[in-house]
Amino acid sequence: MTDTHLEIERTYDLPDGADLPDLIGAGGILQLDRQEPFELDATYWDTERYDLVASRVTVRRRTGGPDAGWHIKRAESDTVRHEQHFPLTDDPDTVPVDVLAALFTERRGRGLRPVVRITTTRTVTRLLDEDGDQIAELADDRVSAQRLDDDAPADPRTWREVEVETVEGVDPQIAHEFFASLDGRFQAVGAGPAAVASKLARGLAGAPAPRLQTVDRPEKGTTARILTKRLRKLRSALLGQEARLRSGENAELRQTAATTLEIAAILGAYRPAFPATDAVDRAAAAADDLAGVTARAALAEYLIERLPRASTPAQDALVDAMTRERILAATRERRDQAVRDVVAALHGEPFLELLDALDDAVERPAPTEWALRSPKKVAQDVSATVKPHVRELVRDAVADDTSDTAAERETADREATERAWQGTMRARLAMDVLGDDAFPHALWKRIGTAADVLTERVRSLYALDALRTNAGIAERGGEGTFGYGVLAGDRVRLAEESYDEAVHALNRV
Repeated sequence: MTDTHLEIERTYDLPDGADLPDLIGAGGILQLDRQEPFELDATYWDTERYDLVASRVTVRRRTGGPDAGWHIKRAESDTVRHEQHFPLTDDPDTVPVDVLAALFTERRGRGLRPVVRITTTRTVTRLLDEDGDQIAELADDRVSAQRLDDDAPADPRTWREVEVETVEGVDPQIAHEFFASLDGRFQAVGAGPAAVASKLARGLAGAPAPRLQTVDRPEKGTTARILTKRLRKLRSALLGQEARLRSGENAELRQTAATTLEIAAILGAYRPAFPATDAVDRAAAAADDLAGVTARAALAEYLIERLPRASTPAQDALVDAMTRERILAATRERRDQAVRDVVAALHGEPFLELLDALDDAVERPAPTEWALRSPKKVAQDVSATVKPHVRELVRDAVADDTSDTAAERETADREATERAWQGTMRARLAMDVLGDDAFPHALWKRIGTAADVLTERVRSLYALDALRTNAGIAERGGEGTFGYGVLAGDRVRLAEESYDEAVHALNRV
């Protein structure tokens, strides 16, 4: 069983022989309750590449004190951390399966090893208000840290620090104001906010950490600089969305789809900007697959909102409540399955390879000569590839299918339209990265129009397929299907309108 809470604290560096400041009167503190010192012994774990440190995540096994166990801390800032607790296990040399599972993405699927052992003599003082209620806890720590890698120095590193942590449930802004009221008191005794807020980071000083080795960013004005900056934001967004999906929280599937589509667009349209390696090729393929899965999940979410309703009040009035409820239940089930498909993709090796490639592109960019050119020159090359590709996709989407049965023709139409939709969306997103200052404005606008048209068409075709499936189930169960027919007729009309618009878009691309 695990326990998760928000930890808001500030760390101060204090000279070894200095006394603690007088905090009475600061931040509402009117009483102090000093506890007896106790010992803490913690072993911190990370991958060979130090992936956890790079992700601002720490994992440790700690004994001693009131919260012995396995701890995962994810830093939101220097003062705010999300801490997850797991029970202490008897085997100090093996990370529990639950801990490994919770760290799957941050460790990039790699195993963990001990990297630092930190022992602490801690003296706790409870900071109380006038009623004796606790405001915060002050921990006066005398720390010894020993690196565990082969190149570690023989002698441990020692220092003294003071951690002040607010009680759980305090608003972060109020906590920030509380810490600000303490800063002057600490400054008066020669202390100040710690230059390094993490014991692990201080204990790891000098360690060979490949993941933390970075290179200079590409020069301003180059395409490589723009791509690096954009991929940094996309990686951050993807990891945040992935964490919410993995934890079971509600996630905005359309935003996740947009993020993955743009990553796929960049790795596809700007492939010559990245090293010509198999690893980058696999990452681009993984981005394509993930974009497809998340796009279908976004379509499933759209059906929940729009499928039970007709586009006009008159038509909507003809749909009975039972039909609407049946459709809503079916669309929710379809969305839930789509989310499971996305989560499964996020547990796969290709996703980890994609993250590795993004790490390299963001932290250790190795731009090619092609990418070191101006955006306008690169855009000329991209346009020469994107424009005929989009035309081919849209042409396939509006072409007459020659399959033998109506069902086969509808399936082929829907699949071709989905490919064209994703292709035009990726083209638009790829162009958006450099903007219409680099690409011809007319082309940029026409690709965007085609993407909008195909978005509506693919939604209509998916909605029509879902309605026909649900109507078939209702008919076999002896239920009326009139409401389904009303909604299907509405979608047929929208699909036909979007088809005409798609033909028009093809002629303009």
